[in-house]
Amino acid sequence: MAPRTPLLRPDRYFDDREPDITRGIAVAVLVTLTAVALIAGIGFVFTEKIDGTVMIDNPDRPPEGFCETGGTSLPDGFGDSGFNCSAPAEVERNIDSLITGSLGEFYGVMLIGVPIMLLVVAAGLHLATAAVGGEGSFGATATVAVWGFAPTLVTTLLGLVALWLVMDPVTVATDVEPDILQQTLLESLGPWLPIASVLNIGSLLWGAVIWTFGLQAGRDVSRAQAGAIAIVVTGILILVAAP
Repeated sequence: MAPRTPLLRPDRYFDDREPDITRGIAVAVLVTLTAVALIAGIGFVFTEKIDGTVMIDNPDRPPEGFCETGGTSLPDGFGDSGFNCSAPAEVERNIDSLITGSLGEFYGVMLIGVPIMLLVVAAGLHLATAAVGGEGSFGATATVAVWGFAPTLVTTLLGLVALWLVMDPVTVATDVEPDILQQTLLESLGPWLPIASVLNIGSLLWGAVIWTFGLQAGRDVSRAQAGAIAIVVTGILILVAAP
């Protein structure tokens, strides 16, 4: 029986079927949602491992320059009754809310950026195989390209589990300076960063194997040609992802 995905046996998977664009779209959605889940997972680990409160600018207090002028900087027709200059300049907030808000800004980036990245990689694979005489539709190439990122469904989960296991709890003091806070967080992530790099490279190499057999079947090129193209594109992705 042919495997249902190319994750474990890409040779048998692509021997028995042509790359299906419908399934490719479904996998692209899963890969994109996995990227979003990664951000959410990191946020969950951070909020569980990091404790404390920080001081932030009071959003209910007008700018200091306005308060110093006694409200005279307001345009004509505006009163100052809605502005509370007696409010404290800074307020205390639980760091969990700041973490959630900061990471939440990346959800939209992932939802837009990941599909664009998939299309760019698909275009690169398509052009490269065309240069060596490859034949077949762009849809087939795009499907193969997307399958190459399917290993992230596995490595993302492993990465989050590793983050939970190796990240030491951090307690943040209220009066901590932003640069000290950043340094403390980076130090707490120190043991995890090499693990994340290994998982990322492993995922890309896994994907290169899938691309090799997928391009051979979907673009009618030799396995050697498909493998060489997959290795080059994977190398570019590793360089781009390097810190």
